[in-house]
Amino acid sequence: MATRRISRTVAGLVVGMLAVTAAAMASAGAASAPAAPASGSHAATAPVARRQACVYTRHQIDALVAFGKLVGRNFNCAVVYNDAAPTWAGFEKPWFVVHSDPNLNWAKWATAVPGRRLIVTQSMIPDEAPADWRIRGAAGEYDEHARALARNLVAAGLGSSVIRLGHEANGTWYRHSIGSTQADFIAWRTYWARVVTAMRSVPGAAFQFDLCINAGYRPIAFADYYPGDAYVDIMGIDFYDVLAVPATTPWFVHWLQQYNQRASMRDLLQFARQHGKRVSIPEWAVTARGSFPGFGDDDLYVDALADIVRSNPVEYQSYFLSPTGNVGMMLQDAPKALAAYRRHFGGGGDAAG
Repeated sequence: MATRRISRTVAGLVVGMLAVTAAAMASAGAASAPAAPASGSHAATAPVARRQACVYTRHQIDALVAFGKLVGRNFNCAVVYNDAAPTWAGFEKPWFVVHSDPNLNWAKWATAVPGRRLIVTQSMIPDEAPADWRIRGAAGEYDEHARALARNLVAAGLGSSVIRLGHEANGTWYRHSIGSTQADFIAWRTYWARVVTAMRSVPGAAFQFDLCINAGYRPIAFADYYPGDAYVDIMGIDFYDVLAVPATTPWFVHWLQQYNQRASMRDLLQFARQHGKRVSIPEWAVTARGSFPGFGDDDLYVDALADIVRSNPVEYQSYFLSPTGNVGMMLQDAPKALAAYRRHFGGGGDAAG
């Protein structure tokens, strides 16, 4: 127990260091922020924290309700995925809008109570798109598909959703990634902007668009593939409690390495401030120890992440409540992390939105 108390003291010092760093970056960002675009309603503005608490529950509505009971609050925000459509038809009309199972029809859930919100994780292409899809998209070939998607979302009452377009773009595991060459990056960001423009053009659309990366993977400069301030509303980062370090690594060393590695949390927060953008953490979770470099029931990670949410203009954050894919861990199986989640994000939590 004494060791754990010492760890908490060190963790508090680390979190304090991060808060000081965040304040310094905010000051620097204010001095170097680029001028807003001359026209358009989506110019860079001073970020406002909303800190909305969302959850991904493997698309089970009853699991969202059960998790709310577990942590002592109701959730009005959920993350859903339309990132595996085989055809353009599935791209245009997401499964969660038309599903016959009430436990899977998130459009009905979102519209049943005022104030509910969906974070729509949306691929940029279906499986059937050809290999040169970035070039085709940049040239406008897919604009009508984007407009059709927007029309279907608006018709379902989801016109105010957050669209997490081409999520984890710096990764290599999704076809909608930014690619690997400068030409790929330019075509990708051009197409991303075209999708945003097309979706915003639909009557009734009030979407927010989230440009999301995976923490620390392929440390490519954000500026190489950033579509522009006029198109990006939120800068997001998926930030799991994983890092390939020896199991004996002290917690605070592991945390600082994960936070400070290139193209991870520190860099994203600084880039977002410089561009006047709010921040999101659409996927985060403690991760089981094992073949994947997880730290298990890590309440200190939850404490530190909550400090990031409190100290920055976070629009929303979402726990990935799933044991699948070697990334998430059910909080029901992590009692210390669950207690930390309740303190920070449960009913009356100090980082709850």
